[in-house]
Amino acid sequence: MLHDKAASDGLVKRKLFMKLTYFVVLAFVGATLPAYANQSLHATGKLDNGLTYHIFKIPSAGKRLVTRMNVGVGAADENAGEEGIAHITEHMVFQSSPQNPQGLSNRLMKDGWQMGRHFNALTTYDYTRYMLTPPRGTKQLDETLLIYRQILQPKQFSAADWEKERQVILSEWRQQQSLQNRLSRQQHELMYKGARQGRYAPIGRLEAIEKADMKTASDFHNRWYGVNNAVLVVMGDVSIDETSALIQKAFGSLQPITLSERCYEEYEPALQNGWHIAQVADRDNADNKLSLVFRFKKQPTSAYEEHAYQRLLDNFAAFIVNRRIQQSGEDVVLKMDTLGRNTGALVFQSETAPNQHSEMLNVLRHLRQDILNTPATNEELAEYRKALHGNLSPQKAGIPNDLSKVAAMSDETVLRGLPMPDAEIQTIDRSQLYRINAKVVNERIADWLNAPDKMIQVQAQANEKVKLPEVSTLNQVVRPSENVSDGLTEPRFVENKGGNIVAERQDTKLNLHYLTLSNGDTAVVMKLPMAGNNLYFKALSNVGYWQQPEKAWQAEILADVLARSTPQGMSAASFRQWQQKQGIQQYRFRLEGDHQTTDAQAAKSALPSVLQLYRQQQIAPDFSDWQQAVKREESRFKVAQYAKSGRQRDALNTLQYGRNMLMPSESHAYAGLNEAAFRQQWQTLVAAPTTYYIVSNLPIENVKPWVAQYLADIPRQAMPATKYAWQSGRQMQHIAANDTQGTDVQALSWQTMPQLSPAQHEQIKLLNNIANARLKDELRSKQQSVYGVKFQAEPNIGQNRIQSRLSFNTSSEQAQAAWHTAQKVLNGLPDNIGFTEARNLRKLFVEQENARRRKPELWLERLVTSHQSYGDARYLTEIPNIPASFSRGQLRETAKLMWSTENEKVLMMTPRP
Repeated sequence: MLHDKAASDGLVKRKLFMKLTYFVVLAFVGATLPAYANQSLHATGKLDNGLTYHIFKIPSAGKRLVTRMNVGVGAADENAGEEGIAHITEHMVFQSSPQNPQGLSNRLMKDGWQMGRHFNALTTYDYTRYMLTPPRGTKQLDETLLIYRQILQPKQFSAADWEKERQVILSEWRQQQSLQNRLSRQQHELMYKGARQGRYAPIGRLEAIEKADMKTASDFHNRWYGVNNAVLVVMGDVSIDETSALIQKAFGSLQPITLSERCYEEYEPALQNGWHIAQVADRDNADNKLSLVFRFKKQPTSAYEEHAYQRLLDNFAAFIVNRRIQQSGEDVVLKMDTLGRNTGALVFQSETAPNQHSEMLNVLRHLRQDILNTPATNEELAEYRKALHGNLSPQKAGIPNDLSKVAAMSDETVLRGLPMPDAEIQTIDRSQLYRINAKVVNERIADWLNAPDKMIQVQAQANEKVKLPEVSTLNQVVRPSENVSDGLTEPRFVENKGGNIVAERQDTKLNLHYLTLSNGDTAVVMKLPMAGNNLYFKALSNVGYWQQPEKAWQAEILADVLARSTPQGMSAASFRQWQQKQGIQQYRFRLEGDHQTTDAQAAKSALPSVLQLYRQQQIAPDFSDWQQAVKREESRFKVAQYAKSGRQRDALNTLQYGRNMLMPSESHAYAGLNEAAFRQQWQTLVAAPTTYYIVSNLPIENVKPWVAQYLADIPRQAMPATKYAWQSGRQMQHIAANDTQGTDVQALSWQTMPQLSPAQHEQIKLLNNIANARLKDELRSKQQSVYGVKFQAEPNIGQNRIQSRLSFNTSSEQAQAAWHTAQKVLNGLPDNIGFTEARNLRKLFVEQENARRRKPELWLERLVTSHQSYGDARYLTEIPNIPASFSRGQLRETAKLMWSTENEKVLMMTPRP
């Protein structure tokens, strides 16, 4: 991958697993339509030499231009001796060429293109994708097409270029060796075992990267990078005819190539018969999971009608399976994937406690049997068919007049060789809806869950061996599951007499009400029409686990207990069923060092239930899971003593706070914990005054009675906000804990913050983009030894400081020099902001604001920030004035807050001995 994105983005899987909370057929639509005003259009064509292209005219795009090019080759196409070459080729096409002797990427950056933002690329198993979004938009369409032409032209890569770029790829490889990526890699190999995709990650193995030569890369490029093996997409407010002519001009003279033949059987995993067990292991792992994986062959289709039918049938079947999981109340995630061309997979996955894998296997087996024993009904399918019928209306056919939506659509459709679901396709899809009935859906579900290949995938702490039943016993039909709860289907909420609203003030301009409650709490209620039928709730207390520093590690366990707790007397399954019935889509408690929050999103009709649930947790939480939580944390403690992640966390906390109080000094400390200790700690934390934020379309008259009833009588007492200073001064620490021959650099900085204006809050968010671009330019492009550069500065209103963090990976030999370069970039950031960058940031803010201003979540976020900062809602009224603040002078002043050399902490994780 060219740009520093998370290593999992497009590199690990052919098609990412989806968490299936609901199923809707993608209703992206497009066709070449009459040129009505403000009408988005789509045109597709194919040059005589084989280049396929798509042009989307998006009137609302303004001057913006987004382009993509897929080359139909990936890591799965590599033969013996070519491991990692597809990814290496992706990097090398940006190096020197006759047209760009100094390198294509160098020329682009010199011309104002930012790596990652304006040009980027990724390599998957199936394809290599190039993404160009020119900084001057449509004015650079011709130039952009010529860049793509250069990528496709025959290549003889330079060994001298490779010596430099190899360091970048080695750094990228090192960054991918995280715990999560190592586990994902093992899971991927199990899923694709026997297929080309299961051999190794697209980046290749370390030895292959070190030994790669440019003749192999050049040969690979010239064998696959043909104009007849590419798909081009152009999106913006462009003329279709003029763009077609430019494409012909740029690519028409390129000659097609003879593509290598593929043996597609080699791209299908080898399935097994019967139950089989596989364990995913890593010495640094402290999490426990269990999955049931059903792999099966899919029917190949040729005619589109049959393809549409099979796809819709899969959707109906998955809808029913997911509904049964929801009805069960079990905390199980359903995942689906397509492996190769004709192999499918269905996965039930759940977290489990240490040494509880056998019990969780029993739960998942019962769930499977319950689904088989509870067939779909035609009434259920009619409900789902009605939703799809509306989405597949041919009358709605048309391209969205939204550049970002069209870009996402193209990534998943035309760039993958899938047809645009235009009016004709929608009509075909709609016609197939009525071929689907309960009989065929139940047969499809049975085919999945009775598939011959049934894999039990185990993930346990470190390398612990898990005991499971003998495989020979797993074919026995399990008995129908029994309800293990005490029969409660409704929570037993603690009775209360309620309280009063003792004061109220109103901001009529913003439709805001500030309510002072009789217990001293405050509720900020906003009527927001765009919230529709949804409710957004946040409770915020400025007291966190640093209030009792010596018990901070214990508070993290307490937070885990509370996050998983249910109203007393209810099983977890029954509680989830109740939440679904009430329309509570999300309910989350979090305890941080200096604050605690409860966030909920629900149907607006669920307001009383959300407030009751919050009150119950505050007054009478269920601590019955405390022993399991202690076991989980004790297991993590044992792993953390030697794992890189644990040692890194310990070192960073020590640098920040002077000591690591998020972990006890010895494991026997866990033995001294009991329920009484947790209750006592919670009573201290819960006494803190709290502010509530409620955003919905409900009239204030409908909100006030419930607020008074359920929030105003929670016992509170005056308590100062938690303040816990970061260590001042400069410090550097080296720890030999890295698993690879490279160094991870993490740097922290802070400084006291003046009261920020709303404009400065927004400026800091976008100045992070400038800082990242500068760092990547110096560290990634010029030094060519660094990958994974990430910088983030953000205000901490409660602690009255701005906190900044920088991280990157580099070779051990370059670590010190790279850090000094990064330090120089950050210290020089304010003085190096020019008029052009100020103008570009202003433009970017306006573009982003237009896209997100109709998101209720953003209004809630800004309401909280405003109230915490100023005690009023001025942030919301200042939004229209913010673009004018993006002047060079103001941005330079704000940038001075983003890094402080005086309070600078640097941690270098070097290789283990």
